[in-house]
Amino acid sequence: MLRSPVVVRAATEQDVESLTPLWDEFCEQIGSSLVPSGFIDVPERVRERIRISNATAEAGARPTYRLAIALSDGQPIAFASMTVVDRGLMSASSAVLIDVVHVKQGERKRGAGTALLRHAVAFADEVGASDVAVSVAPQVRDANRFYARHGFTQMVTRRSSPVSQLRRKLGVDVRLDQIDTTIELTPVERSLRRRALLSPRRSARSARG
Repeated sequence: MLRSPVVVRAATEQDVESLTPLWDEFCEQIGSSLVPSGFIDVPERVRERIRISNATAEAGARPTYRLAIALSDGQPIAFASMTVVDRGLMSASSAVLIDVVHVKQGERKRGAGTALLRHAVAFADEVGASDVAVSVAPQVRDANRFYARHGFTQMVTRRSSPVSQLRRKLGVDVRLDQIDTTIELTPVERSLRRRALLSPRRSARSARG
């Protein structure tokens, strides 16, 4: 029996909820160490990014975000989250960063991943980005081989540290009078800031020792 072709399009806010099973499968695959800690409403976060990007495009500027969805027989089998990022001082151009991509178990080897990459290239052309970059954990070998086959090379090693942990390592304390309370934060940002302020910190003297 022939399978229907894979169709890729930009997802809408209404599509996000239908991708929850794929997101759960993705989180299970990559392991708990790489899943964001604490409560993060991922569907609402994605919807917010779609809204902001659409509003930016409607205002005459280039879109800033794209959630691409791959469908077979009208059902989602894969998705990719793409953000337009500034490449820093070493480059005058931007890039499209694919920070999450996942193809449903049992639907692989059908070209869904390649179709999502084609969509990423089209999105890069749309926003004037010179490169497409991907974030992929080194232990996910199949994904790394897939990207290598399509011409992706390792450019840098990017390391990350939670602010609260780095603050403890450096012996830096937070002064409440230095926090700008006039900035409007999202619920997620407020939660992260509250957690950082309540986290135990080593004293500066012990850290310097």
